[in-house]
Amino acid sequence: MADNNNNGNNKRPREDSPAATGRDKRRAKQFNGRRIGQPSRSEFRNTLSQDTPNVGGVLTPEDYMAARLEEIRTMQSAIKSASNALTCLVAQALPRDMRRRAASHDLNRLPAHLRARAAQERADAPPNARRKKKGKRKAKADNVLQEYLRRQKENKWLGTHMWHTKRMKMNNIWGYRLARKPNIKSARSIYRAFQHTTVIHDASYMGCLEMEGSYQDIVTLMNHVTDVSLPSVGSDRFNQGNRIGHTFLYEYTGCPSQCICPITYLWMPSDDLNGRRKLWIWIHPSAFVEAYTSLQGAHTSLAKDITITNQCDQFAVFELSGASSTALMQTILKPVEESTLVCKESSPTAKAAEIWRDLRSLRSSSSLPSGVVIGLTVQDPRLEFPQKPAPKTNTIPLEKETRLEELLSQWPKDISQSTLWDTDIRTKVQSSLPSEHALNKRREQHLLPGTKLEFTENDVQMPILLIQRGSSDSAARGRQTTCTAELMSGWNIIMPKACALPFWKSFMFAGARAAGYEDVHAMHFESKLPNFPHDFVGTKACDNMLTMIKNDAESAWKRRPPAKRFNYEKFGISRPFDPPFDILTHTAHNEASSRPAYYTLYGDKITSLVLAAATDDEAQIQAQEYFVNMFAKRGITMQLDGLQLSQALLQIRIEYLDRGRPEANAMIYVIDNDVEYNQIATNYLSNRQSKGKIAHDLDSLSEDEDNDAMEVDNVETKFPPNDDCIGYLTTASFSFNEGCGSGLGACTVTGVRRLQAMDQSRARNIKNMVLIRNTRAVKCRPARLHVMS
Repeated sequence: MADNNNNGNNKRPREDSPAATGRDKRRAKQFNGRRIGQPSRSEFRNTLSQDTPNVGGVLTPEDYMAARLEEIRTMQSAIKSASNALTCLVAQALPRDMRRRAASHDLNRLPAHLRARAAQERADAPPNARRKKKGKRKAKADNVLQEYLRRQKENKWLGTHMWHTKRMKMNNIWGYRLARKPNIKSARSIYRAFQHTTVIHDASYMGCLEMEGSYQDIVTLMNHVTDVSLPSVGSDRFNQGNRIGHTFLYEYTGCPSQCICPITYLWMPSDDLNGRRKLWIWIHPSAFVEAYTSLQGAHTSLAKDITITNQCDQFAVFELSGASSTALMQTILKPVEESTLVCKESSPTAKAAEIWRDLRSLRSSSSLPSGVVIGLTVQDPRLEFPQKPAPKTNTIPLEKETRLEELLSQWPKDISQSTLWDTDIRTKVQSSLPSEHALNKRREQHLLPGTKLEFTENDVQMPILLIQRGSSDSAARGRQTTCTAELMSGWNIIMPKACALPFWKSFMFAGARAAGYEDVHAMHFESKLPNFPHDFVGTKACDNMLTMIKNDAESAWKRRPPAKRFNYEKFGISRPFDPPFDILTHTAHNEASSRPAYYTLYGDKITSLVLAAATDDEAQIQAQEYFVNMFAKRGITMQLDGLQLSQALLQIRIEYLDRGRPEANAMIYVIDNDVEYNQIATNYLSNRQSKGKIAHDLDSLSEDEDNDAMEVDNVETKFPPNDDCIGYLTTASFSFNEGCGSGLGACTVTGVRRLQAMDQSRARNIKNMVLIRNTRAVKCRPARLHVMS
């Protein structure tokens, strides 16, 4: 009989090498229990092989059993080993995302095929009876709804709050109680889900303002408070309501130095440019109050007949991303026109429903025109709950492929109509939405359990808007590849607020993965896109966010004993917990003013203009002339004499040339020393024998990952001069997508111009190479800098 240590191929038994990791040892230990070996020819002679040519020979039971005896013994041994390996409980064998808190006492929380085994485990080891604590118990509220409303006085809850609070880390931020990240380790799993499956994020915290009035009055007002270097709100590509637009909101005529936040806007579909129109504007909650105040001030200054209404409590917004997002939405969103009870000829969304079904074979929403809007009226997703996505296929029928190509080449313009714009319709949907109890009563009438409910005339019809969220709007700013562009591409679903939870549960059971606001920030980082408010330096919201992060980090640092605190002063770091852009731009930090004195320039044209100028003075003059001309095109007379280019910043992105992981608040230095630059460039260009591996010569120019724990007194402090610092990183970490350290931040315009001038005058081989130094590091790491125009 073959030894159990053999793998069936006469190989040597596995030996645990001293360098083997714990994972390798566990795999070697369980290897034999997972494999059924084959009989060894040297130890067993197969009697059936002797009479192979004798086809008509007699087969005796003794010979047959002797030939299969070794296989039977091996199978018995494997079964025994596998049984011994099953030492974990049912709840421990579940995936991480299914290990709910109630799984230990509620068997119905487990999958159906595991409930019997869990019941047996409970019978074998019943839980210990706990003594009831004696004492005064907190009285329950008479009305649970009133108690929930009381707890939302300071921080509002989203419609999906009860689902998130059991599965996610919650945090009070921006006036809401929001999901920060899942309870389980999810950094890599979320990234894989963005790449291959579907990730959904409840973005209902985004504030919505509705402007109603004359079309010309709305355009005039928005021209005074938006970025003049980007298309106007009244541009022909947006004013018909077929596409969603993106721009930056500023103080009244405050472009480019008084940026508030990026905004997204959508016109109510209409061909009449002279009548009354509606415009929806979505604003991040960290800047909502400031933006609302700015629009009200512009309204007062211009004295236009416009009504500005806060619609924050009217809508729910879901953001779906990932390769399977379109297929998943096709499973959940079923237009009412598919029912025979609805007249297709009189339905305003009949054509949109037909187009939506034609997109069933679409692989990625990034193939569609950027920002297109589809208006649908769909059935209650709870009628067919739980939905199961269709299996993936790599082939598309020729007829569907031809139809899909026609749509992508000539996108229709009359499919964005929706009753979601009507306040009465939204109120009617909220009042007529059936409860779960009512739907369960209808299910009880079916003879066969699990039968789906059919759509009836009395069922609610839910109006929604589908908005293609492609990254092509900011692809030039991030210089993305196709892979990174598809990470954040997807769909935005806008629906009445009351419909949030029914849709959310359907998406969850269909296979979507929930993401918190930290996960969305991480995916912006992987996609090389700045995230608001973290990476929009110069705005009040970003300044508040950096201050909040600084206070948390500083308080954690002060909680450590004085002897265990990192000595930042020893390393020449005056402000280790926030990026001091005010010192970098030589602007005084005014505590009375809530807005920083420095600002960031956005847009391709202005970025290219200031970097291509021969001198700093010429760049200053050209920048002023550019913005004066852009204001004049909108009919606004401006001088901009106070515009100082020395206080201007540019958004940048860096990538490490060797190993290492940058951190937020890291400093960016130019390499003024030619000897040091040549040494780094020579080592980098001549020691690339394998992909992603740099010779150890670079270690002399970079710190190890364990520098945080080094003794400060034994370190020879040689830091780059402060004059060579040109910027800071606001978001930085190891990039899964790039496979190296990466970061987003901002640099001064004069600093980037100095870097490019040095590369050109000294004929350097590697352009835009800088040094990155973390706040807890001694040495610097080389990186390549990219300007995000």
